[in-house]
Amino acid sequence: MNFSIHLPDPLLEQLDAFARRQEASRSSIIREAVQQYLAQRALQTWPADLEKWMRSGQKAMPEDVPDFAAIRSEMNASMRKRAPRRRKG
Repeated sequence: MNFSIHLPDPLLEQLDAFARRQEASRSSIIREAVQQYLAQRALQTWPADLEKWMRSGQKAMPEDVPDFAAIRSEMNASMRKRAPRRRKG
């Protein structure tokens, strides 16, 4: 999908210079930057079960505590899926 964005001239000049050094297109640089931004923001979001437990304000008994090992595994798997792929060549 194509869409337009406005970049101030100094930022556009930096983007073009960077793209030339990387031998890449503007679009590929912007696409990678957006992917990295979204992946980073996704890491700042707590899993739903943990967020619900934290909002409850209850001092949970040990059997009611979320399974942090499972949550950590889920977050690690999510990070691996979202990691940007490096170009070959």
